[in-house]
Amino acid sequence: MRLLGMVLALGAIGWVLYQASGGKEGDGVIPESYQQSMKKAEGVEQSVQEAAQLRMQEIDQKTSE
Repeated sequence: MRLLGMVLALGAIGWVLYQASGGKEGDGVIPESYQQSMKKAEGVEQSVQEAAQLRMQEIDQKTSE
């Protein structure tokens, strides 16, 4: 019985701490500035891939002529 009370108390404390930290609305572990940097890096990666693809197409066209 004592163990059950301890488990319930720990669960209640955990729930209170979870709610105090924002619960489901929290940003997560990664800070906002890092998330913004990751989005920028994804954009740069996309543009590099597109540029490489265009360059490959140009090379293919020159070699097929």
